[in-house]
Amino acid sequence: MPDRKEETFLIRIYDCQNATWQGSILWAERQQKTCFRSTLEMLSLIDEAVQLDRKEIGGNEDEEKTEEIVSE
Repeated sequence: MPDRKEETFLIRIYDCQNATWQGSILWAERQQKTCFRSTLEMLSLIDEAVQLDRKEIGGNEDEEKTEEIVSE
């Protein structure tokens, strides 16, 4: 199993409307800041960042497992 790199995100909540958060998220390792309008969007941004970083350091194990299942 390849070594996994840790990711750091700084989340700032500016407001809470319609039972969800609005704010910004900073991906510390890349100094990229993005605003989000809902908690679901925030989680999606984190997931995209982690998936992107894993692809760059040697592939995604989940994709490899999916390919094996499909090919069988």
